Amino acid sequence: MRIVAIAVLFALAACTPGEDLAEGTPIECALGGAAGFTEECLMERQTRENQRLLIVRHPDGAFRRFEIGVPEQGLITADGVEQAIVDRSDGFVEVRVGPDRYRLPIAE
Repeated sequence: MRIVAIAVLFALAACTPGEDLAEGTPIECALGGAAGFTEECLMERQTRENQRLLIVRHPDGAFRRFEIGVPEQGLITADGVEQAIVDRSDGFVEVRVGPDRYRLPIAE
């Protein structure tokens, strides 16, 4: 779990502090069980009531919220029943929730 927490922190370091939150940072996603990834989702960060959140927006207006920096867990789903499964790969962290997958970049 410690590796997951470190990987998520590296992924978030890839976001620039001054990014426009209305637009976010493009990331690769595979939605609804799609086999291949496309760069059609947007990622943004927010802080709310001592929670550090990562929001991934889908092109159809849907979104997923994740809480980041959770002790001993790293990244977890912030709402909903389905839990995030986080795997580290070469150059990115893959987050899966239900049929949706997201690739978050890791800063080198």
